[in-house]
Amino acid sequence: MGPKEDKQKSVERFYALLKALMDELFEYAPKSKHVKMPFNVSFGLVYDDRNSVLFTGVDQKSGKKMYLYNVRVIGRMFEEKRQAMIEDKTTERLFSWIAGVCSLYISPFVYDYVVNMQHRGEGAAERTTRQIVRGFLDKLTHDPELKYVLYKLRDSAPDQK
Repeated sequence: MGPKEDKQKSVERFYALLKALMDELFEYAPKSKHVKMPFNVSFGLVYDDRNSVLFTGVDQKSGKKMYLYNVRVIGRMFEEKRQAMIEDKTTERLFSWIAGVCSLYISPFVYDYVVNMQHRGEGAAERTTRQIVRGFLDKLTHDPELKYVLYKLRDSAPDQK
């Protein structure tokens, strides 16, 4: 397998990791009882040249509001921390990056719910985001059913086996 195929496989695994994190986090968040996820919306990943992390719009066919997260920007965040993750002998930096991605995913909904629905402040929204992400990371590392998300990380480093 050549370098081009390796890069394509890495991109596919990275995308699969981001998608799995999104799906599981959005399933976990309403169960945490801290926030209600928006009703009648869809979520997804998109590759876009603009520097925005989140794009919103309305699906022409279904009329659902769409939230699209920019894989290019999230990937750039990963690349900026990649060398530090490799040099770190623990998983602390990796999980710090995962927590950052999860915060990106969930913070727009938490902010909207806490500030606009509960009429609490931005500080409360930030604390709620941290509580949800902390609970999700705990579940991610301890729940056998969620181990498949982390397997995507393990499998994406064939040279470290």
